[in-house]
This record gives sequence, structure tokens and C-alpha cells, in this order.
Amino acid sequence: MENCQSYVKFLRALASEERLAILEDLETNGEINASKVENKFFMEQSTASHHLNVLYKAGIIEPRKNGRNIFYRLNKDSLQSFYGDFLTALEQKQTAKVQEKKEA
Repeated sequence: MENCQSYVKFLRALASEERLAILEDLETNGEINASKVENKFFMEQSTASHHLNVLYKAGIIEPRKNGRNIFYRLNKDSLQSFYGDFLTALEQKQTAKVQEKKEA
């Protein structure tokens, strides 16, 4: 898989119960800011910011600035693209393995 590092980054971002809960909330409510994450999930400010930053750097969420506040929402285009590309890469790798076995 040529984008192995980006897949790892994306999947690691999802490998957290807290981040999955944030994503579930975003799916339900549309947007959230860091202070809502702190209050809703009983986190320190630094922890909430860390989780949002990990999700942002992986391309899973995108920011919208409103004055001094930053609101985050799901980056649905990125999510759809990732899953499509990831599944295609896995299928191609599996097909190549099957072909190698046939030729051997």
C-alpha cells in the first residue's frame, strides 16, 4: 500500500474510545468546540485539545472559525475517500497475492 503512513495515522486517530465518542457526537450534533468536548466528556482542556488535534491532523475533522471560537465538524469527504482508497488498496493487495500463488 503506497499510502501506508496516512492509513496508519488515520486508523490510530480512530483507536481511542474518547475520540470515537467525539466523532459519534459530531455525527449526531454536527459541530463541537473544545470547551464542549471538555464539559461533555469530562476532560481537561489540554486533553480535549489533544484529541481534536489528532483527529484534525488525520483529516477526520475540519475546523470552522467563528470569532475566537473554533468549531469542528466531520470531514465527510475525507472519510469517504479514505475508506474507498483503503478498501481498494486491500483488494489490490489480496488480488496480487492470489495471482502470485497461481503462478507459483
